[in-house]
Amino acid sequence: MSWFDNAQSLMDKTWLGSLLGIVSFIAAIIFYFWPRKQTRLSYVHLGEHVLGSASDTLPSAIVVQYNGISIPRLTKSILIFWNSGENTVKGEDIVAKDPLRVHIGDDGQILSAVILKSSRAVNDFSILKTPDIAANEITFDFSFLDKDDGAVVEILHTSTDRNPRIRGTLKGLPQGFRNLGQFTRPKPQKNKTGALLSTFTTSLFPALVFSSAAFLFAMYFPRPEIISAGTFNGLMGGLGGFSSAWLGHAWTTRRRYPKSLHLEALE
Repeated sequence: MSWFDNAQSLMDKTWLGSLLGIVSFIAAIIFYFWPRKQTRLSYVHLGEHVLGSASDTLPSAIVVQYNGISIPRLTKSILIFWNSGENTVKGEDIVAKDPLRVHIGDDGQILSAVILKSSRAVNDFSILKTPDIAANEITFDFSFLDKDDGAVVEILHTSTDRNPRIRGTLKGLPQGFRNLGQFTRPKPQKNKTGALLSTFTTSLFPALVFSSAAFLFAMYFPRPEIISAGTFNGLMGGLGGFSSAWLGHAWTTRRRYPKSLHLEALE
């Protein structure tokens, strides 16, 4: 008996389709709740060249100075970071020999860094520029961060790299900050209904359509004669389970920073 016959014999079970659907549904639930129990910090970023570009400096006829020092270009980077886990992160867990800091490209220097918004004043978030830190880095500190606590920081610098990165070490968080990449400027939402509708259409709707199509196909589409009933039900159950897992994954991995950190300037 060939491997195909063995696989078809295994699939030719009436209970297999239901089992696959149940297992996939349980997996989707695990994918949703498991990350919520972890200690996790995340950040997104956005940048643009205000003067000059990544490839060329400013023309010699144009002179731009910052505090009396001529600069080749001016780059603005926005960084949003927050506690994306469930556990509280304490500032006392920052390792002194490897402090938390924002790093820009090696070809530039940081001119200024401003906190545009923080979740709560009690977090005591602050930005520091110490003499022992490189010109292309700036350190930051906080007292503690509960779930969804964080800050929005605007950095002006001269690097060709528009995307800042967070470096440093926190006790109990060996993987460090999770870089979720560039964030897309959100469209203004007049109410919560509009925000929920946007999430549904971009992330959840495709998975629901796929799941519904698999169900309707299994119920009403004529089964090919070369495929047994058990195999057909198993395949449809697997497709439905896959769409359930996709639904859970799409919901948990959507790139969203907390609403408390939203600014109109980010739109």
